[in-house]
Amino acid sequence: MTMPLPSVHPAYQGAWQRTLYAEPYTPPYRATDTTTRVVWLQGQQWHADLRIPLESPDFSHVQSLAACNRAQLEWLASLTAFAGLTQIDGGVCTWHRLQDLCPSLEKDVGLLRWQADTLEERHPAGHYVEHWQRLTTPSAAETVRVDEQGRLRWLALGDHAMAITPRPPIADQSDPFALPRHASLDDLRWRASLCIDYCQRGPNGWHIELSTQPWRRGSCIE
Repeated sequence: MTMPLPSVHPAYQGAWQRTLYAEPYTPPYRATDTTTRVVWLQGQQWHADLRIPLESPDFSHVQSLAACNRAQLEWLASLTAFAGLTQIDGGVCTWHRLQDLCPSLEKDVGLLRWQADTLEERHPAGHYVEHWQRLTTPSAAETVRVDEQGRLRWLALGDHAMAITPRPPIADQSDPFALPRHASLDDLRWRASLCIDYCQRGPNGWHIELSTQPWRRGSCIE
């Protein structure tokens, strides 16, 4: 069952790309990141977020989770990718992560404000700041598909979309919050089986630009 949440204000709806991550939220920054590819899709209620670092293991000869070695599986299981419902109240945004590749006990809350055409997100305690640039107009057509379990499977906004393949059910699960380096190979494969693809629509349909399973990049989907 999904939570009854009000619609997100149209000003925040659309496809977004991150242009800056910095710690803390004001200069001088101790750390910055402008190379990780980050895309956030925000619909009327649903969101999907995918973040792929510039540096990664070599997946050139890998075509499935079964073919991944431990180092590759640990990297996949450590990625930030999630989908769920969004609640914004007075600029305080809570992303309810109903599907999360690398779950955490920390609540995902940010303070949103506009800086000209940039949407700025700050950690409530000032630990970080993120800058977001819009890829679509607020009025971009939205398509949502949810499965019988109430899980988001497809969120499209204009020519941008996220496709989500949920994890399969398992009978016995180890600690979902354990660090990947402490997980078994079977558990790592199960964790990484949650697949989130960022897709763009072209003349020949939808193609995958980024994915939590790198071998899917460049493929076309219906």
